[in-house]
Amino acid sequence: MPLPDNKAKAVPPTPEEKLDKILKKFGDTNKTADNNPGEDLRKILDDSPDLKKRILDSVDKGFLTNFKALPPNSGMGGSYESGAKAINLPMDVLKEANTKAQKKGELVFVMGHEIQHSFNAAETKKTTKDFLDGVETVAKNKAGPHDYTKLTGDFIEASRKDEASAHIGGFNAIVSQAKKANPDATLKDIYKTAPGRMDDFITVTGDAANYTYTMKPGLTLNADMTMPYSKDNVAAMGEYYFNKAPDVSRLGAHGNLDYTNYYGSWAMNVAGDREKAYQDFYQKTDKKYAAPEVHFDMKQIGLKEDLIKQNVKFADHKAFSYVDTSDGNNTPKLLNPVANAKIDHPDKPVAYRAELMAMKPDAMNLERLESSQRSTSVSKQSFEDMAGGGLKLKQATTSDAKPDDPASPSPKRLLMGDDLPSSRMLVSVSESLRNSSPKPGEYKN
Repeated sequence: MPLPDNKAKAVPPTPEEKLDKILKKFGDTNKTADNNPGEDLRKILDDSPDLKKRILDSVDKGFLTNFKALPPNSGMGGSYESGAKAINLPMDVLKEANTKAQKKGELVFVMGHEIQHSFNAAETKKTTKDFLDGVETVAKNKAGPHDYTKLTGDFIEASRKDEASAHIGGFNAIVSQAKKANPDATLKDIYKTAPGRMDDFITVTGDAANYTYTMKPGLTLNADMTMPYSKDNVAAMGEYYFNKAPDVSRLGAHGNLDYTNYYGSWAMNVAGDREKAYQDFYQKTDKKYAAPEVHFDMKQIGLKEDLIKQNVKFADHKAFSYVDTSDGNNTPKLLNPVANAKIDHPDKPVAYRAELMAMKPDAMNLERLESSQRSTSVSKQSFEDMAGGGLKLKQATTSDAKPDDPASPSPKRLLMGDDLPSSRMLVSVSESLRNSSPKPGEYKN
C-alpha cells in the first residue's frame, strides 16, 4: 500500500496574482526615480472594469504575459505581439494618464483595442497560414495564369474583421470607464472620455451651446451602452476604421498607407517573392518552362499601384511584373521598389515596427511560418543581420550546381518580427484630438 503523499500541492496562481506579477515586472523594468509605470498602469485598469476583466481573462488564458514600452517617438498608440504575448504602450502617454483625463481615455481605449487582438490571435494565425499555403500552391504550379486576387482579397477581409472587432473592444473599455465615473453616463460623457477615438463611433452635430451626440449609422448598442460584436457592427466599423484614408491611417514605413493597402502591400510582397523563387528554380531545372503571367485585380480588392510600389521590398531587390486585370483590361504592370526614393514624413513619426516590417526579405511556407513571431524585441541591426541570412534562393556558383527547391524548408530560419504585416498596432492620435471640447466636422474619418 503506497504511503500517503504529505507534500502540499502547489495552488496555481489566480489571474489577479498573475496580473500583479506582470505589472510589477513592467514597473521594475521601466521605473525612474520619480515614476513607476507599473503602478500607473494598475490605477488605470481599475478605472475601467470591462478592460480589467478582459485583461484578466487574457492573462488567465495565457494570451497576455507582458506589458512593454514602445520606443520613443514611434508614432504608435499601442500594439499587441502574439509571439511575445505582450501589449506595447507609449510611455509618454502612460506617465501623464493619471493626471490628464484625455490621456487616460486614450490609454484605456488603446488597451481595450489591443487586448481584443489577443483573443483574435489564433484566428489571425490561421488566416496567415491559409494565405501562405494558398500562395505556395499557386506559385509552384507551372501552368498559368497565376491569379492572386481572391487569396489577397480574403486575407484583407479577414484582417478588416480583426481590426474592426478590436476597435469595438476599445469602445467598450471607454464605456466602462465613463460609467464607473458616472453610472448614468450618456453618449456625451462617453465621447468626452476619449474624443479622438470616439469620433470613429459617435457623430457630433450642432453648435457649442447645444451639441448633439448620436451613434454613426450601422452601429447599435446594448441597453447598457456597450457595443456587441455583431456582424453588422463589425461591418460598420470596418467602414469607419479600416477604410480610413491613407493620410489618416498613416501606416507603413512611409506613413502613407490605409489599412487595405498596408495588408495588400505585404500580400503582394509575399506573392512576388514566392513567384520569383519558383520561376528562378524552374528556369534552371526545366528548359521548356515559360514563366506564367501573375494576375491581380487591383480595383476589386482596393489596391493602389502607386502606394504598393512604395511599400514593397522584394528579396532580390528587383522589379516584379504582374498583370492588373481590373475591368478586364489585362494591363501589364511593373513593381520596381528600387526606383522609388524613400518618402520622409518629419511631422508623422514612422512606427519602428513598420520599419522592421518593410525589411521582410521573403515570404515563408508553412514550415517556415513556425519560426515567425510577433516580436519587436530585436534591434533594427539584429533584424537586418537575420534578414541578410534569410530565405533567398542561393545562386549557383558553378554550372553544375543544383539550385535549391523553393518548396523545401530553409535550413536558416528567419525571425520575421511578425506573422502579419501589422503588429496589430494602433496609430497614435494627435494631442488636439484628445481635447474634450468637440467641434462638429473637426474630427474626420
